[in-house]
Amino acid sequence: MRLKILPPTLRQKKRYIALKLYSESEITKDECIQILWNSIINIFGEIESGKINLWLIDFEEAENIKRFEYNCIVRCTRGYEKMALTAFYTIANYRKNPIAIHGLSTSGTIKNLKEKF
Repeated sequence: MRLKILPPTLRQKKRYIALKLYSESEITKDECIQILWNSIINIFGEIESGKINLWLIDFEEAENIKRFEYNCIVRCTRGYEKMALTAFYTIANYRKNPIAIHGLSTSGTIKNLKEKF
């Protein structure tokens, strides 16, 4: 017996957020996930962070001579985009290295998000 796929009306709605991450030192994908999750948990707690349902979709390094720059795409639950961005904007450093995160855009699909930037 096969499990049936949920119809679109019962699935959880998602939103995708494009981020630029600037750092003085190199950051791996796993460290980026840790940075983002820790900021959400520290601000909103574990229950609200579970509702946000954060997931790192894309993480790639961009060319920049002066510092390390990364383009990230993050998925979260619809309605919690502002909470996620608020938590991301509070990130100031990671392991004594300064970090800055800028939210570029929010979209309902990855395709539209990639077209914007």
